[in-house]
Order: sequence, then C-alpha cells, then structure tokens
Amino acid sequence: MVKVIVIAILLILAILAVVSCLLAAYVARPRYTSLEKARKIAEDAGFWRDYDKLEKEDLEIESYDGYRLKAFYVPAPQISDRYVIISHGYTYNRHGSLRYLHMFRSFGYNCLIYDNRGHGANPRTKCTMGVRESKDLLRVIDWVHERFGEDIILGLHGESMGSALQIMALKEKPRVQFVVNDCGYADLMGVLTHNIGGSLHLPKCFCYLASAACRVVYGYSFTGVRPIDSLKDNAIPICFMHGAADDFIPCSHSERMHQAMTAYSELHLFPGAAHGLSIDSDEEGYCRIVREFLDKVLDR
Repeated sequence: MVKVIVIAILLILAILAVVSCLLAAYVARPRYTSLEKARKIAEDAGFWRDYDKLEKEDLEIESYDGYRLKAFYVPAPQISDRYVIISHGYTYNRHGSLRYLHMFRSFGYNCLIYDNRGHGANPRTKCTMGVRESKDLLRVIDWVHERFGEDIILGLHGESMGSALQIMALKEKPRVQFVVNDCGYADLMGVLTHNIGGSLHLPKCFCYLASAACRVVYGYSFTGVRPIDSLKDNAIPICFMHGAADDFIPCSHSERMHQAMTAYSELHLFPGAAHGLSIDSDEEGYCRIVREFLDKVLDR
C-alpha cells in the first residue's frame, strides 16, 4: 500500500513538472507570426497603405549582448528633429507596427521600427517577456542618439509586450521625452493567471509552478516581470491607451500603471476595442489623443 502511495505521489509530481515545463515553453518559445502573415493582416486592416512607396532603410542594430536586431527606418515627409521608436507585441513583428507609422509620420516624426529578439526576421531565441527585450530597447535608443544626435526629440510607442518592455526600460532613465503605451501589462503573472486560468481552465497554481520552471529552464521567472515597479520614480510623461473590451490584457493593467505614476500621465480607454485594436476601432480619435498629448508634454 505504501509503495502504491509513493508511486502515485511520484506520478503526480511528474505530471505537475511536465505541465509546468510545457506552460513555461508556451510562453518562452511561442509560435511567432511570420512577416508575410503580419503584412496580410496590415493590408486587410487598411494600414499598409503606401508603405511600399515610402523611402526607407533596412537596418541591423547590435544589442547589448551581440544579438543583432532587424529594423527599418522611415524618415518623416520633411526634415525633422523628431523621432519615435515603435515596439511591437508578443509573437508579432515590425509589420504589425505599421498601423502607427502613418500616424507619427503625419505628425512629422522619423520612425524606427524593429523586430523584438526572436521575432520577425530575427534569429529565433527565447522570449523573456521584457527582461532582455527592455535592454534591447535601451540599446536601440542609444543607437538613435548616436546616429541622429543628442538634441533630438525622441519618444517611444509600444503595443502589448512592446508596451511592457518600454515601461521596464524606464527604470534605467533612458533619453526619451515621451511614451505612448498601448495595452501593456503591469505584471506578467496577472496576465497569465487571467488567461491560463480562463482559457485553459487550469488552477492558478500552475502559473506559479510554470514560473519556477521558467526560471530553471529559461533563466527568468514570470513573477519577476513587473513593469509597474519601474514607474516608482519615473519622470517621463506617459499616455496610456487600452481597449475597454480587451480580454487578453484587461484594461485594469493600464489603469493600475496610470495610478502608479507621479509624473504626468493620461489614460484613454476605447469602448468595444479588443486587444491591440484601439487604433482600429477609432483611428481618428486615437491620432487626436496622441497629437494632443504630444502638444502638452513637449516644450517645442
């Protein structure tokens, strides 16, 4: 009888370990969206527009650890000292960021859009949900200053994980003047417990077991990814945007980060908009909000 109990316990532990490792891999080794598919999505949504005709430059930017990030640079319609770096979301790529390119170019901004490590045209590697990716962004920020000068106006726009890694980068006080943060997460564990517990119908304890497995296998824990903690002494103004009907990363994440700000911030919720689709739901309103925000926070 004792032997049966021991075997049963070992079997349960083995199942827990396997499920935890699978969940960790599900996050750290996702199925990435191809550039071709992202282009098709952008075309169908009406955001590709005249992109093929625009002047652009393909780039590779070497990050802090030697990893090379694929990127492209699209100058503003007229000579300008204003620049924005646009970061895409989890499993997506730079083609998905084109929905914001046209807006910023219409404001007179030069745009740099890059693939997060492991995404798009970059070599496949583990996704750390902002841990390494925020360091990549810091390197991209430095690269922009090195190429275009120290006195430029530089801002950030991010969507989903791109928003989260931006907030995490703020901890290092980067040389940027503004952030537009669209549907980011305040803490990764909150997103995982919401989704794994909801869509997969698994107990929330599996998220914590998967977090431990992720630390062992991939070198970071889910519980340690908390962008909101980077806002404690942040002085850079942030415009938070979020779809009110977002069921993947609930808008409560942006609400919490907005409340955590001591510097100037705004929060705008888009009724009926699902995850990452705020600009799709009301492009005119989205552009107006961003333009008015920039007019408020920039001195020139």
